[in-house]
Amino acid sequence: MKILKFAGVGILLAGLTLGPLWAQGKTSMDGEKQGIAIVPFDYVALSKNYGATESYSATGARSVQWRAGSSDVFSDADQVKAFADAATEKVTNAFVRLKRFRVLSRKDVEKIMNEQDFQMSDNVKTETAVQMGNMLGAAFMVMGQMQNVSATEIKDSKGKATNSYTGNVEMQLRIVDLATGEITASKDFKGDKGGAEAAVAGMLGSFMKKSGAATNVVATLGGSNTPSNAAFAALGEAEDKVYEWAKSAFPVEGEIFEILKESKKEGAVRVNITCGKDIGVRKDDMFKVYIETEVEVAGKMRKKTTDLGKLSVKTVAEDGWSSICEVEKGGKIISDNFKNGVKMKVVGVKK
Repeated sequence: MKILKFAGVGILLAGLTLGPLWAQGKTSMDGEKQGIAIVPFDYVALSKNYGATESYSATGARSVQWRAGSSDVFSDADQVKAFADAATEKVTNAFVRLKRFRVLSRKDVEKIMNEQDFQMSDNVKTETAVQMGNMLGAAFMVMGQMQNVSATEIKDSKGKATNSYTGNVEMQLRIVDLATGEITASKDFKGDKGGAEAAVAGMLGSFMKKSGAATNVVATLGGSNTPSNAAFAALGEAEDKVYEWAKSAFPVEGEIFEILKESKKEGAVRVNITCGKDIGVRKDDMFKVYIETEVEVAGKMRKKTTDLGKLSVKTVAEDGWSSICEVEKGGKIISDNFKNGVKMKVVGVKK
């Protein structure tokens, strides 16, 4: 089995667990959407790390040799490039779906990289990222390191090959706040495609081989018919995981502007908030309710937050800027504060 190690933009895959990364800041309906740049994979570097070698003749002519066996993840440089392109698209699509940024086009990012001869690698300096981000007009940059890509052949109950593979990807994601030049978040992730189904596939593999349909049936159960397809299948799970991560990393914020329903016993039951579909709010999203006050500490005025309750989005309004929420917690105190004219803020949180 061949392991591919390479650098580039980070991808989030299955098995992902994340807490909020509020250091990145929040998005509101009234704020201008900031730009975010997704750094593409450097497929040339990936090919070299995978096994391609360069040589030069006496005349200076350059040639590249590729060595790969039938069980290796990728058989040639074209497959690596296709994988790198697909990875970049998964991350880009996730941030487009989020609706909280102006996602800079890949063409613009690559143009700046080529013009300035920027080389993104494991050891990229944050100064370089900031310089490139400023040229692009971005506020944040997403990049990272893919630590390995591998494929494992599924065996049947007797340990024989089934000609079907499961894929695995491990990576580290980094986010750079281009205003400060700081890496504000770094996280390791691991994901696979077909691992859970491999046991079932293995049990049926022997029987299916006799019928001449082993490869197709096993692939349907979770495997892929080539190591490369297994890697792409694992990558295919990335987009939703990236989206869920980004939603927590860059939460939306707003405020409660209306109580639609309340009861004497529970207080506020249903409320309206200033967060809508135009910044990616969806049904069943969760929000924390809090108030912000100023306190003097050591001669300085500082902001202090106090949690009041929790909301769940039930209807995202067509106006694009509001949503109706059920009060999951804190109905009485929300009602009391609203009647007293206290401004109550809301911020998106994980379910």
